[in-house]
Amino acid sequence: MCVSRTAMPVLTMKVCPVHPIGRRGTPQAEREEHSVRRCKADAEQTRLKILEAAEMLFAERGIARTTLEQIARAAGVTRGAFYWHFKDKTAVLSALYERTTAPQLALIREASEQADLTDPLAFLECSGTRFLSVFAADKCQQRMHRIMSNAAMTEETAAWLAEANVELWRVFQRLLARAGAAGQLTDELTPDEVAVSLMVMFNGLLNEWLRSDRAFPLDTLGAKLLHHHITSLRRNGGAA
Repeated sequence: MCVSRTAMPVLTMKVCPVHPIGRRGTPQAEREEHSVRRCKADAEQTRLKILEAAEMLFAERGIARTTLEQIARAAGVTRGAFYWHFKDKTAVLSALYERTTAPQLALIREASEQADLTDPLAFLECSGTRFLSVFAADKCQQRMHRIMSNAAMTEETAAWLAEANVELWRVFQRLLARAGAAGQLTDELTPDEVAVSLMVMFNGLLNEWLRSDRAFPLDTLGAKLLHHHITSLRRNGGAA
């Protein structure tokens, strides 16, 4: 609408053109799909940066002494970007656990539920030996163990750690209950007591190996000690 110089000014609004969504297979659609993939890749890269920064800081400073601001700064991201991916330190800790320890635990848990598992003790020994070998070569798992063994935790992360330990405990319990039902276990210990002995053994091995700056071969000596322990748990100390 035209107006004279003396008329009241008319407010105008610039309307951005609406681009139709490109049809599948057209150049426009391909550009849109590429843009979406790039955004997802960028978001995943940001998430990985946060996790890597948190892992290093948790290992160096402990969880309680590490702030969200420090994690964001070390990752080179804003606080807003941090909160887009994680609501708190417990969420970060859980994500770190899921990408390191949880995959191995999941494999053991799934195998322990197989109906055709005839020798649970042999399975425990085999799985434990494999775990020690992987742990000895995996820096991420080593840092994660240091983090989870650090007493300086917040109330929330301590509660999360307790639940993670319960999950491992349940896997051991299930396997050892089956071993007991099959008449494999010594009469001197209950399945729950054997589970405690295995938890203590694994944690003790890992802690001492890290504390002593890898003074002994975790994979070979660990396998030897585990075999000796499993053999002592069998009824009459017999072989499988």
